[in-house]
Amino acid sequence: MFRMKAALTAVTVLACAFSTLATAQKLPIENIQLRGDRFHGLSYAEMTPEQRVFLDHTVNSARSVNNTTANGPFNVLMRSPEIGDLSQALGNSIRFSSGLSGKIRELATLMAGRAWSSHYEWYAHARYAKQEGLPDEVIAAIAGHRMPDLKRMPADEALAWRVTDEMLYTRQITDATYKEALAVLGERELMSTVIIAAYYEYISMLLNVDRYPLPADAPKGAANALTLLSPRSLIRKTEGAVTARPALKNADTDHALDELRARISVEQELPAVLRDIARNLVMTHWNDPPVEIQKGRVSRELRTAEAFAVELLNTREVKDDTFAKALASLGERKLVNLIVFMGYANVRCAQKALAGVECSI
Repeated sequence: MFRMKAALTAVTVLACAFSTLATAQKLPIENIQLRGDRFHGLSYAEMTPEQRVFLDHTVNSARSVNNTTANGPFNVLMRSPEIGDLSQALGNSIRFSSGLSGKIRELATLMAGRAWSSHYEWYAHARYAKQEGLPDEVIAAIAGHRMPDLKRMPADEALAWRVTDEMLYTRQITDATYKEALAVLGERELMSTVIIAAYYEYISMLLNVDRYPLPADAPKGAANALTLLSPRSLIRKTEGAVTARPALKNADTDHALDELRARISVEQELPAVLRDIARNLVMTHWNDPPVEIQKGRVSRELRTAEAFAVELLNTREVKDDTFAKALASLGERKLVNLIVFMGYANVRCAQKALAGVECSI
């Protein structure tokens, strides 16, 4: 009993020490200037109290190992700070609790960035991938939308490429690929590979809609590292059988997704009619992916939002006119929440694809 109490006391002291250290090392946020294009880059002075809380949670989180100034999608998410905060918590849960090696985590992220031709995502994560040891030839192959030499890659990395390639471009994972990946990666890492790729598709949506700029000190040519893929290059037919299999679960990820959905399902955040548009379009995109999703499914007053979502899914970007009309119709907060809900639905559909079944949300 004494030893147990002593051990508990030691753990408590250690936890307090780490807490004190974390507090002492808390990163300042008062001088942060966010970047943006279509969404004005906010300064700390311009932010509301809710936005400042969101910024603090973003900067002083697990992502501070490589992002101390809230670069990336956070300027867009500032337009809906409470939902943005839940979104960044979801990202931390997915990215830093995956159980994946750094190489596989960044490979899955690059695959998503390539599929969406997301320039900033590629700029940031190609650097991280190199730091983690992913070979230059693999990064170059992904950038060029080519299959790397899978035989020269470690089995786990080769299968991570195959799983994400199938998921991103066919919206299914064949039985053969699933069986091999499960044997090599195991349940947790297989699931994490799929979820990370789907999550970074969502991040790409935010970045691409904003046309998020690279930093001023980015290497020359970095903005042109990826060429936009044609709509016909984004979808191909599945080759191989796909049958239902047991769903793989991660309690932390599911909890974070549920919390995000609960908040975004509040009518003032995103009306049910807009959630229905996003849900139905994303499910169509996954269940029977045509080269192009057709418009004209909703009443006239909702067609601006529908046109925005359809164009984003079909082309992975939106034109100035489409963006301007959606912004005028919805306002910044609801427009961002529409993208967030599409991203949420995308991750849920990826979970269904991993289970070998159609997406239903």
